[in-house]
Amino acid sequence: FRGTSSGEANKGLRSLIPAGTRLLSTTVKDGVATVNVSEDFQFNQFGIEGYIGQLAQVVFTATAFPTVTSVQFLIEGQRREYLGAEGVWIGTPLDRGKF
Repeated sequence: FRGTSSGEANKGLRSLIPAGTRLLSTTVKDGVATVNVSEDFQFNQFGIEGYIGQLAQVVFTATAFPTVTSVQFLIEGQRREYLGAEGVWIGTPLDRGKF
């Protein structure tokens, strides 16, 4: 959530997590990682592709751990059905197959 390192940026890599987003908490239960993020997570400057990319970035990172099969997103502790104005579904846990 801090963005790319200078080495990653020099290689042309970027993070699609919106600037200012804070990771508030995480838990894992029955294969589902619940990732609670700050309100900033809802404001992606790259539109729908950016929203999908930021969700995939978190899901692929979290599911790299053997105890995690999917991710449920919370915004400021609240479950929302959609992310941002583009309306990308986050109402249920997302797995790699969604991307």
